[in-house]
Amino acid sequence: MARRREGYDMRLPKNLTFRRNRNAFYWRNPVTKKEISLGQISRREAIAQAIEANHYIEQNYSPVLLLEKIKGSHEYTLNAWLDRYDVLFKRRELAENTYKVRAGQIAIIRERLGDMVLTKITTRHIAEFLEFWIAQNKKTMAATMRSVLSDIFREAIVEGHIENNPVTPTRAAKAVVMRERLELKQYGPIREAAETMPPWFCLAMDLALVSGQRREDLTQMRFSHIVDGRLQVEQGKTGALLSLPLDLELKCMGLRLGTVIDRCRLVSTSDFMISAGIRKNSPDGSIHPDGLTKKFVAARKASGLIFQESPPTFHEIRSLSGRLYEKQNDKAFAQKLLGHTTEMMTLKYLKTRGKEYVML
Repeated sequence: MARRREGYDMRLPKNLTFRRNRNAFYWRNPVTKKEISLGQISRREAIAQAIEANHYIEQNYSPVLLLEKIKGSHEYTLNAWLDRYDVLFKRRELAENTYKVRAGQIAIIRERLGDMVLTKITTRHIAEFLEFWIAQNKKTMAATMRSVLSDIFREAIVEGHIENNPVTPTRAAKAVVMRERLELKQYGPIREAAETMPPWFCLAMDLALVSGQRREDLTQMRFSHIVDGRLQVEQGKTGALLSLPLDLELKCMGLRLGTVIDRCRLVSTSDFMISAGIRKNSPDGSIHPDGLTKKFVAARKASGLIFQESPPTFHEIRSLSGRLYEKQNDKAFAQKLLGHTTEMMTLKYLKTRGKEYVML
């Protein structure tokens, strides 16, 4: 016959034990399997506390059924679902940069919520997750993460893992654009300060202003992309296809696309229009988009201009370009140049399977 362990008293409530060597009562949590010392209190008080704790556990704890254990559904965490979501997201055939951004967002979600059981995540958990950024006045980030989470749980509903989206009841933080716009009167001094920097950066600013394209697209422009007197651009973010005539001209700045490209030929030693040459960290001669941003910050500071807390970045040249072309031509022309298509143009793309260049 097995010997009862020391201190066992069958007259005590379940989970309660008296340790003689410590002269104290201990209550064992049946869920976590951890013992909690009640200290050297009276037997009556220990029993009362144990009964109360046992009652609480019985009311709030739902034991995992054997079938659930076999299926493993009780352990299906958000991390496990994110592995599946990653596969589904990549099927959408979006821009490569979009996948990189989403991967970073998912990494944050994994770190903070990944270990939680998918079906146990509530609106409160989502609200607390978003509060991290809202408290820091990073409302744009909060709004972005809310959108990502909503998409993640929406896909989980489609595949039958959950019934309701815990993100839906939360309030979307109103994003406030903090970065200043770049005005023409500010562009001049910054462009002048850029003259003291490597020639490729001055050309990058001119090319950005005359073409109205994003920095990621500027760094991918090649001389071989010129076909029949036009520069063909496939926007990395949207996949939009543009065909820019080399005689495209921004009159107020005296910039002509073909002339800027000819100047690029004199500086670049590779097929890339914007290039610092072949080097160890760039075997093909391309410039990383962040390189444009860093040089712009240096030129902006060297210009002596005073800005508020969030000064304009290189990306704001694109906005300035759009505004200048809108004044010079019209709003429709600016929208086409920037790749912002209307609904009617989108329907036209669908008919041709999106493989025709938009002619300016």
